[in-house]
Amino acid sequence: MTLSRFFASHQAKPAWSGWRLNARGVSLIELLIALAISSVAISAAIQAFAAYGARLSSQHASMTANQELRLGMDVLCSELRLAGGGLLVGDTVFAKMEADEVEFFANLSGSSTILTQMAEAGRQDLPVEDGADWPKGKQVLLCTAARCVWNRLAADGRKQTLMLLSPTLEQYQPKTAVLLLNRVRYYVKRSDEGIQRLMREVDGVASAVLNDVSDVQVQYYNQSGGMANDARDVVRVRVTIQAGRQGLRLSRDIAIRI
Repeated sequence: MTLSRFFASHQAKPAWSGWRLNARGVSLIELLIALAISSVAISAAIQAFAAYGARLSSQHASMTANQELRLGMDVLCSELRLAGGGLLVGDTVFAKMEADEVEFFANLSGSSTILTQMAEAGRQDLPVEDGADWPKGKQVLLCTAARCVWNRLAADGRKQTLMLLSPTLEQYQPKTAVLLLNRVRYYVKRSDEGIQRLMREVDGVASAVLNDVSDVQVQYYNQSGGMANDARDVVRVRVTIQAGRQGLRLSRDIAIRI
């Protein structure tokens, strides 16, 4: 053998040539199986994300409903606590006391003033320290150390004068307190769509406190802990509200000042 033939017979072959000649291709069936497995995995992932999103949305809705219920209950209870502040001799805290409706008078804004001079019996114009912005028709109380007497404003208040609808029946000393009262009413109203709302009405102006309530219960208790049948005997009120699709339920007791 010549030297040239020896080198020609032992010349190195490319490393990839054997792999190319012996390589086995991917069949169509294997490709379809791989695609099917991938589709199942992707579908499972999508369903898992959807379930997680639905659960997260449900939790958010529940938290929002719970917060709205607590805020509505806070408003109702805070105003009920003011109901006994203007209790009159011979009168009652509540103008109406039903299972799903309560009505009372309270000084919601904290508006008050005092007499700057003596007001004789039979007088309708009261000299006060500051009666500005007290609207016509509002209920007012004139309170001494012994008792409070009910009246109503015949005109819008002025800086140093309040005009009463009815003449005073007794004489009032300087520094007698004069309180402005609001007529407050909470009740349940059903919309045309069948949705029940807890409504708040102050001096004839109504607004919704809770937009979706399934049950509202107001219970009135006397001093011995039994159910009060007379508004004059009420010392404690229990309010229970169930609201939202989740049926969230909240109950609170409110002591009434007498």
